[in-house]
Amino acid sequence: MRVLLLRPAAEKKSMARVLPLGLLAIGSVLKRAGHQIKILDLRISNSPDDELKSVMQSFNPQVVGIGVMTIECKYGFIDAAKVKEINPEVTIVFGGPHCSHEPKFILNDPNVDLMVSGEGDISIVELIQALEEGTDISNISGIAYKKNGTYIRTTDRPVIRDLDNFDQEYDLIDLERYFNFQSSMDFFPVYRNKRFIPLVTSRGCPFKCTYCHDIFDKSIQYRSPEVVVDEMEYLLNTYGIQEFHIVDDVFNVNMKRAKIVLDAIIKRNLNVHISFPNGLRADFFDDELIDMMQRAGVYRLALGIESGSQRIQDMIKKDLDINILENVVKKLTRARMSVHGFFMLGFPSETRMEMEQTIDFACNLSLTTANFSLVIPNPGTDLRQTFIESRESNFEDFSEYTFDAASCNASEVDGNDLTDLRRKANRRFYLSTQRFQHVLRAVEPKWLLRSIVNTPLALLWRNAIAPTNTPTQN
Repeated sequence: MRVLLLRPAAEKKSMARVLPLGLLAIGSVLKRAGHQIKILDLRISNSPDDELKSVMQSFNPQVVGIGVMTIECKYGFIDAAKVKEINPEVTIVFGGPHCSHEPKFILNDPNVDLMVSGEGDISIVELIQALEEGTDISNISGIAYKKNGTYIRTTDRPVIRDLDNFDQEYDLIDLERYFNFQSSMDFFPVYRNKRFIPLVTSRGCPFKCTYCHDIFDKSIQYRSPEVVVDEMEYLLNTYGIQEFHIVDDVFNVNMKRAKIVLDAIIKRNLNVHISFPNGLRADFFDDELIDMMQRAGVYRLALGIESGSQRIQDMIKKDLDINILENVVKKLTRARMSVHGFFMLGFPSETRMEMEQTIDFACNLSLTTANFSLVIPNPGTDLRQTFIESRESNFEDFSEYTFDAASCNASEVDGNDLTDLRRKANRRFYLSTQRFQHVLRAVEPKWLLRSIVNTPLALLWRNAIAPTNTPTQN
């Protein structure tokens, strides 16, 4: 069967334009199942409408799979409509994190025929096979569809425990299109070698943070260290990849396993650069791990801190003692690793004083960079239910969900004041001589100029200086 996997175009240029690992994973399993697969990433297209039309005509897919996150879901619906306009007979399947909630929010769109929830690696193969053979789909786990006006969601698909059998088929994607600055993650507009690629070594997270999706059953599954490093070596030798951005949810939560992976990189003398842009746990470091990270080529990492208020930390079930942060960040900085901090403003019941506390906390840490996002009550999270109860309404206009807009605010601060606080946070953080001193300590001289231009100044312009017209809703 001919299956086109589509990443929707987006007006929001702040969205990351890195290689779509989710679509690559789905495409890989379908290719091995004998189907014809094409991946079209409209995020990196200069003429997305023209490219979509061209591919639809030349490839003539029977099924189009569209992967979406909540903050970009409206673009998925827009492109679904465009696909149906070109070929009304094509079957459209939605997948991705946005599909972790009630199917009616997605299947109510007339252009969406089916939905895959949770991990799609097995579900999608069974679904495409059933569509090809014209057999019943009601017994396929992990999908949802509409029948006779009724929304039907099948039983949940069990979490995949053995990840070593799911290799990526990298020839499905033109990697060369991603080797440029515009394809960098925008929270991290920095790299040491333009031939970098994101890499997953595990899936899931055992923590129960209220703002996070529950795709993997609050558990974590690992690829074996040998398989991970084999893939790195393959990419290095085959495609000349010299830098890896490991995007696990919590790479370091199992420190023993993390050290085994890093040790294998060191022993094979891969001589690569490594970044952790997705956020590591600050409470799972020791001196040995930091030393091994440095020797393996780690030059940059992010910490998921979220709040400088211990009450908020406890409320969101982050299970993090913020008192450890200062020492951890100092140790990482002394090891010449640039440290980024993720913070969030606008949790339900959060006061102005607590937000100011978070801003003060971030500015006093020896971080190299930071970003301050406004809280998003994503569907499929505990936070969303709290948000609904606080607002006494079910805010369903997901098209307005962005990290920099207060369109869904349940805090104790007015929406306009909330966006002002975010701008204040960025100005205080970046307009500081102290910040430049932290950069000097964390970044080696030969990389300093590039990092200053690509990271702090770029973030400063976007977040603290450039005008913004972010929508607000009290």
